[in-house]
Amino acid sequence: MKTSTRISRAGSTVAVALLLLGLEGCGSSSSASGDAAHSGAKKATFHRVTDPSSRPPEDMVAAVSPGKGGPPVGLRFEVRSSPEAGQPVDIDLAILPNAAAIEHLEGKIQGGENLSVVEGGDIPAVEKPAQGTVIRHVVRLLPKQDGIFIVTAAINVDLGNDSITRTFTIPVIVGDGLPELTAKSEVADAASAAGTGPKSH
Repeated sequence: MKTSTRISRAGSTVAVALLLLGLEGCGSSSSASGDAAHSGAKKATFHRVTDPSSRPPEDMVAAVSPGKGGPPVGLRFEVRSSPEAGQPVDIDLAILPNAAAIEHLEGKIQGGENLSVVEGGDIPAVEKPAQGTVIRHVVRLLPKQDGIFIVTAAINVDLGNDSITRTFTIPVIVGDGLPELTAKSEVADAASAAGTGPKSH
């Protein structure tokens, strides 16, 4: 029963995270690629790994980037453990240069009032990163309360004579997330199990 509740909460969480992304509207000169849609379906699941740096980027979750344009850089992430209020949690990032002529790349990560960045807020500059390489970075967060929060990662890329900033958003579920959403999901599950839920025609 507990597993069912977690799955239900996860569905609600993804919906809320996508709503928050729509409200943020961070300006960017790049677009969400197919990875964005895949991220929504895959969700920010939690994997406990001995050596996160060895985890292939394709097995990590794709961060979402709104906007339109070419994708000179991608970002994937992995939350090392289930975030709990008052306990620091690490997120592993894989920055993926996706253009042949990048001259310079660096970035900054920001949390919010209830989810502060305590370590790793600055992504160090990398000169002439080769296309297809993986740039690893770890950021440590400190959640202050349960809820669903957004971490933003702004990656600055100098590409030829152009300078592009691509902003990514990472949803982080702390503790029970949003209790009211969990309660609604449990009610819906109970109604469906009893055969009283809405039926499709």
